[in-house]
Amino acid sequence: MNVLIRIILESNFCSKNTMSNFVLNNIKCVVGENEIAQSKIAVSGGKIAARGEDCPKGWKVIDGKNLLLFPGSIDPHTHFDEPGFTFREDYAHGSRGAIAGGVTTNFDMPCTSLPPVTNLESLQNKKKIIKASMYCDSGLWGGVSANAFESKDWRKNMDELYQTGVVGFKTYVLSGMDTFKHLSYSQYKKVLKHAASIGALVGVHAEDAQIVSEATEKAIADLEQFANEDPERAGAPRDTMQGATLYAASRPVEAEVEAIRRVGEIAGEFGAKIHIVHLSSGSGAEEVARLQKQGVDISAETCPQYLSFAIDDLCRLGSILKCAPPVRSNEEREKLWKHVGSTVSFLATDHAPCPISNKQTGNIFTDYGGMPGIELLLPFALTYGYHSGKMTLEQIIKMTSENAAKRFGMFPRKGSLEVAADADFSLIDLDESYEIHGKDLQSKGKFTPFDGMTFRGKIKQTWLRGECVFDEGSFSEAKGKFV
Repeated sequence: MNVLIRIILESNFCSKNTMSNFVLNNIKCVVGENEIAQSKIAVSGGKIAARGEDCPKGWKVIDGKNLLLFPGSIDPHTHFDEPGFTFREDYAHGSRGAIAGGVTTNFDMPCTSLPPVTNLESLQNKKKIIKASMYCDSGLWGGVSANAFESKDWRKNMDELYQTGVVGFKTYVLSGMDTFKHLSYSQYKKVLKHAASIGALVGVHAEDAQIVSEATEKAIADLEQFANEDPERAGAPRDTMQGATLYAASRPVEAEVEAIRRVGEIAGEFGAKIHIVHLSSGSGAEEVARLQKQGVDISAETCPQYLSFAIDDLCRLGSILKCAPPVRSNEEREKLWKHVGSTVSFLATDHAPCPISNKQTGNIFTDYGGMPGIELLLPFALTYGYHSGKMTLEQIIKMTSENAAKRFGMFPRKGSLEVAADADFSLIDLDESYEIHGKDLQSKGKFTPFDGMTFRGKIKQTWLRGECVFDEGSFSEAKGKFV
């Protein structure tokens, strides 16, 4: 056998979609706020080897079809629900949705797995189960719940999880899950003190439990009174509207602000790093900004639903738009937009689908709170950010990729198009418009509040570590790795 042919075969030089050494030519790259320039990149061994005129001569050339190159997006907040709740979602469906939307890395939450990922054994169990189903690369959150806190080994469990590579520790100031109960503020002092000692980031679901409890009690009483006064209207549109209004009132903005304030001040006391997940309000963003100015190591993410919808939409759509925290007023939404790219440093989805029947229990308070999202993260940013004039292309790259990679200690390997970075990227037709339909999502959850809306900016291809894993609706086999 010819020596060169043997070397090529043994090194898996060629694959169905790519070669290990190639130049992706005829592409456009963002070189300023909204400035785009023609370019090319060279890829070798799954890494970016060169850019522009530095690309080697003589390598195989792949045509980028004059599409826009973006670094692979990162969604740091997903619930792929495996193992334990796969009737709602699983890694195969969730991660296929990821790469269909240009997301090459997700960070999955510990709370919607059984058992929850609060110790090394549960982490290893989850990794064993999901590893063959990962279409994108994946990082895993560990967690500290009140349940886990009951064990005298909770500090040891945090140590082992962090040493094994979890991206951080998810916690709740308010939780409705029996298997992952929320922490008290006194428990937060202990958790944040220990997290600071090992250098770990702590994610915070920020809703004050006492404020929500009192507001919910009042809202449910008001809902029951409404039904008693007019029982014939049960199930009527007005009932949906009334229920939605009361649900939003049951989890007020004040609960988010108070939780951020109290946990933030504890973090400042111990020098801990915290991250506010799914920030829903402009008032909450103002509290994050206040803490940042005081020197607290605090960051925040927000989600497409909080930047696109308001309480009026919740009344119109009902539980399709139910999430926790709920969407807010128009005023809070517009105030939140002002913090995007500064106080709020990246976007996430809180991807949490379910069967549509779980959204139709007849009572918004018992309907499931969550929705699919990961497939629409980057398309949302292009549509509602760039094409709406609220974000530059440069900001979108930071908000969907670079800033998360930096916060979670993965930059420049992830979130970058620089030399030596993983060759994770998407190719985008920036101007192609298309209509969103929940039934077409890769997720098990076949619904979205964006249903019927027109997006502009379509993901044509997604590449993971130098391999084309999504091309115009076609998928390769699962190639994701743990990060």
